[in-house]
Amino acid sequence: MFRLYRSITSRTAGLHSAALLVLRAVTGWLLILHGLYKVDSGLTGFELGVLMPLGLPATGLLSWLIPTFEIAAGALLIAGLLTRVVVLLVCGEMLMTGFWIKLGVWQTGVLGPNGAGGAEVDFLFFAVCLLIFAAGPGALATDSLLRLERTPRDQAPAPAQAPAQAQGRDRDRDRKLAGTSAG
Repeated sequence: MFRLYRSITSRTAGLHSAALLVLRAVTGWLLILHGLYKVDSGLTGFELGVLMPLGLPATGLLSWLIPTFEIAAGALLIAGLLTRVVVLLVCGEMLMTGFWIKLGVWQTGVLGPNGAGGAEVDFLFFAVCLLIFAAGPGALATDSLLRLERTPRDQAPAPAQAPAQAQGRDRDRDRKLAGTSAG
């Protein structure tokens, strides 16, 4: 059983960057859809129906700022650009909407009335973004291409030489400098 598990994990170890690409792309796509939904529903409706009842200041500004942020954050996540900053900001938004708005003000609960409209999606977005923050964007990201993020290959220490090899090399060098042969 453990042999099978080790075999599977050793074969999938190289999928780390591809899995992060899929996770970033799906998360980004869903954020874009959430932002576009707010725009398509009408920014005035979003302002009057969601933001004003919360007692937020500058609801007119927030009514276009929030969807714009979600669309831009989604695009940046898909591209893998400024990934850790973006997911940290999304984590903040999701904590606020999940805990403060849905659980606090609206009291919809985690699953919401009749299993819809609760805070579960916000918490899932938070958890996914936290994972991306901790793991980084992966090698298949613009951050890595621009060297804004270090890949594990960049961080790997140089292989250590065995002490005997290093001593032998030093002895050979010293002999050459002294003018004697290495034999």
